[in-house]
Amino acid sequence: MEKRRLRLMLFLAFLGLGFLVVLGRAAYLAGLFDLSDRMPGPGSSIRGPIKDRRSISLAVTEEASTIGLAPPELLDPEFTARYLAGYLETDSGEILRKIYLYQGRKYFLLQRQVDNFTAQQIMDLRLPGVYREYENRRVYPSGRLASNLLGFTGRDSAQALAGLEYVYNDVLTGSGYERGPTLYLTVDSILQYRMEKALRKGFEGSGADRAVGIMMDVETGEVLAVANLPDFDPNYYYRDDAAAKGNWAIRLNFEPGSTMKVFAAAAVLNERPEILNKRFMCKGEFPFQGGSVRCLRHGKTQAHGELDLFGIIEQSCNVGMIQAASTIDDATLYKYLVEFGFQERTGVLPEGSGETRGYMPELKSWVQSTHYYTPIGQGISVTPMQLLRGYSALVNGGSLLQPSLMKRIVAEEGVVLDEMQILSKPTSLRPERMQILNRMMRAVVATGTGRAANLREIEIIGKTGTAQKSSAAGYIDRYSTSFLGAFPADRPRYAVLILYDGVGGDQSGGGLSAPVFAEFVRSILPLIEAHSEVFDVADYERKRDKREQAHEQKREEERERDRENSQDEIDDGTGAEQAYRLAVRRLNAREGVVPDFRNHPVRTAIEWSAMHTGIRLNVRGSGYVFRQQPAPGTPLRDAPELMLFAE
Repeated sequence: MEKRRLRLMLFLAFLGLGFLVVLGRAAYLAGLFDLSDRMPGPGSSIRGPIKDRRSISLAVTEEASTIGLAPPELLDPEFTARYLAGYLETDSGEILRKIYLYQGRKYFLLQRQVDNFTAQQIMDLRLPGVYREYENRRVYPSGRLASNLLGFTGRDSAQALAGLEYVYNDVLTGSGYERGPTLYLTVDSILQYRMEKALRKGFEGSGADRAVGIMMDVETGEVLAVANLPDFDPNYYYRDDAAAKGNWAIRLNFEPGSTMKVFAAAAVLNERPEILNKRFMCKGEFPFQGGSVRCLRHGKTQAHGELDLFGIIEQSCNVGMIQAASTIDDATLYKYLVEFGFQERTGVLPEGSGETRGYMPELKSWVQSTHYYTPIGQGISVTPMQLLRGYSALVNGGSLLQPSLMKRIVAEEGVVLDEMQILSKPTSLRPERMQILNRMMRAVVATGTGRAANLREIEIIGKTGTAQKSSAAGYIDRYSTSFLGAFPADRPRYAVLILYDGVGGDQSGGGLSAPVFAEFVRSILPLIEAHSEVFDVADYERKRDKREQAHEQKREEERERDRENSQDEIDDGTGAEQAYRLAVRRLNAREGVVPDFRNHPVRTAIEWSAMHTGIRLNVRGSGYVFRQQPAPGTPLRDAPELMLFAE
């Protein structure tokens, strides 16, 4: 009996001792770390998502895991390292190095931001000394898409480091376990993808330091796409250097070059409409005290001869532009440039975004050469967003819109906290005169320096630009090439800028940027049209066919009038003489002067010129004449050559 009692007491003693050991061990471990799978602490916020205008998620917060190790608990460090390496983004040697490095510690974090599926696989191995904690991580589902715009957060998703994440950090950050509001952008992911694809094609092989592509709705100011190259994957932001992460659309300052000519032309045309009847002589160089400006083609001086304002814009003539801009004074030119927004930030993003304001000297600092250099885009710097904003004012009839990237901000319960407002400033521009400027820009694309941007499917207007880059030591052999375009030509709804910065001297806006513009616009035509945001391909094709039928009907009506006039004409002369008389009737031509060929078929001009053998006819384009040189009413004796521009 005593022996049984003794054995029972010994058993209970051993049991109690074992319980104390387990309890002590648990207390010990509890002092090191929580053995359970832990949720984020009360201070951890759930960051709100960023979505595009189609509600496609561009940045989301999801639950993730941290894998930690307790060196005192590792029974076989080499075995543990080898198995963990099969699941984590590191090799077994690196894991083993950390184990030995931190062997004096009770616990350390091996890897953060591990997806939960992988973390669960690791925990299923039941390796001694391997533990898991829960946290939140920021994920960018589309990878590089719009990365320079979105920016990124640190390992802690509440730590915004760049881009929209940083600018809207206070908006996106939730409170406790509450999810932050959703930030909806004006950007369309499909347009963004196609912009980046086209831009990248030109970027590769061009030697450019960077590239920017922006698309804007000129009626609302909504930015539909904004691409930057080089770019990066914000999911792995630490793999790229800082140069790949900049939002150059709002930070890059560059000389706009010849794209500035359309702004100078707008000022001159608005102030001096009679300039349309003036002609300017380009001998290839414009000398002035202290310097000179040349027109160059393939590095050699090019004389354009006599040009009107149409020809100056179409052929991108520096000398002619300087002379035309000299018809208005410094204060007037400066006033218009300020109206175009070239002295202020666009406000496309809130304060703190890093947007720069470019550079334009104050009026009091202008000297003679300032008035010569500014109209051709030298001595002034702009940001890509500034340039496109000002251009939108030209093509929309004169409203300077504030660009917007924020569509709306919506709380988790669906309450709209903030929403984009269309904000605009009036300018002095007269819409009817800007329509004339649009025709000039149409000539740039149809027959001028921007021919590579021309499309059969839709009429484009635009302007090319090539500008030499400068440094502290002066101008260097690197260039910025650009193309500013808008469509459809008759009533522009969308404006696009394609810019390559830091290319070699063998590149130009017409040769590099314009083809990329054309490729991008062609790729998105099934998605957009002049008066609606998105439509299907069948609808687009129906409207295209309808336009072509209207053009054909117009041509048939013209042919019918020719037949009727031919029957009315009683003449014993030759067929050429009859055609000449018909042309004179249609043109209402007066003897001894150049007729007005505008809005008439090229064929009519050819029939008229057949009886004027002393005049050389030069036709660019086909269809109907929209511009001519010399002007109507010019004496025939002063017109040895007749230049017609048709479309």
